[in-house]
Amino acid sequence: MSKVVNVAVAVIHFNNQYLLGFRHASQHQGNRYEFVGGKIEPDETPTQGLIREVHEEIGLDIAQNTAVKMGVIRHDYADKIVVLHVFKIRVSQAQFDGLQEGKGKEGQAVTWVHQSDLVANQYPLPDANARILEWLKLPNTIYITQPLDSFVSVDKWVDFYSQKLPDDAHCYLRPQTSDENATAMIDGLLTIRADITPIIQYATLACLLERLPERLDAWLKNGMVHLNHQQLITLDFSSLSKNYRYFASCHDQHSLSRLNTLATSHTVMGCFLSPVKATPTHPETFQSGGMGWQTLGEWAKICDVPVFALGGVGQADLATAYEHGAMGIAGIRLLVDKV
Repeated sequence: MSKVVNVAVAVIHFNNQYLLGFRHASQHQGNRYEFVGGKIEPDETPTQGLIREVHEEIGLDIAQNTAVKMGVIRHDYADKIVVLHVFKIRVSQAQFDGLQEGKGKEGQAVTWVHQSDLVANQYPLPDANARILEWLKLPNTIYITQPLDSFVSVDKWVDFYSQKLPDDAHCYLRPQTSDENATAMIDGLLTIRADITPIIQYATLACLLERLPERLDAWLKNGMVHLNHQQLITLDFSSLSKNYRYFASCHDQHSLSRLNTLATSHTVMGCFLSPVKATPTHPETFQSGGMGWQTLGEWAKICDVPVFALGGVGQADLATAYEHGAMGIAGIRLLVDKV
C-alpha cells in the first residue's frame, strides 16, 4: 500500500499577486515552483499544520488571517499518495510589504507572481497542484438565472441576461422549460455573450447533445455540468462522463459525502451549499430559516471542493462567507431584480 502524506497548502495572495516558493532539485517534484506549505503532523488539524508551516517556511504569522478552505486534492504519485488540504489566505498590506522577493527561512527562493501568469501555467508546479489553478479561476460570485416563466418570452430572457451579466461572469443557467426553449435560451445567450462561463444543468445535456453537439463541446471546454441535490444522491457516478467538469448543489451532509465521493473520480469544481438564509426560492425557509452561517462553516470543513454560499445572500455577505470557509456567494437575485 502506498504511503499517504497529508500536506497543508497556503495559497497566499494580496489582490492579484500570489506567493510562490521554488523547490530544490533534490526534493520530490524538484525544480518546480510551489505554494507555501508542508506536511501535517499526526497530532495536528489541517489548519494548525497550515499556520505552523507558513511560519516555519517564510516567517509569516497567519493565525489571525482568514483561511478560506479551497478543497482537498488526492494525487497518486508512483511512490506515494499526496493529500493536499488547500487554503486561500489574503494577506494585509503590511504583511505583503514584509514578504518581498528573496528567500524563505529555509533558504528557498520566494517570489510574487500575477494571477493571470499563474493560471496560464507560466510557473511550472508539482502535478498535484493542477486542480488548484483551476479553482483559482473561479470568481467570488456566481450568478444564477431565473426560469423562463419569470419572463414573457425567450427573447426577453436572453436580452435581460446578455445585458445584465458582468463581463466574464460565471453563470448557472436554469431555463426550467421545454427542451426547445431551453436550447434557444442557452444558445441565444452564449452566442451573444461568449465571455460567460456557463454551468449547464445535467437535465438539459441530452437535448443539447442532440441539437447542438459541437456548440455544447465548445461551451463545456471552460464550462461545467450542474448536478442538483437529488441527482447527486441517486445517480450512478460511473455513468457520468469524465470529459466534463462538474458543479453540484448540496443541502445536507449526506449529499456532501456523495459529492466528496464524486470528486475522487471526476473533476468537481465546486458546490452550492444552501439555503443559508430564508429565500423566496425556498418559501419554507421563511418559517424554518436557512441553515445559517455556523452550519455552513461546519459543512464547509468537510467538503473537498470550493463552497459557494447560496440562499438569501448578497454582496454584503462576502466577508462573512469567507470567514465561514466559503470561496464566494451565488444567487438568483444578485442582478437587478427587475424583469
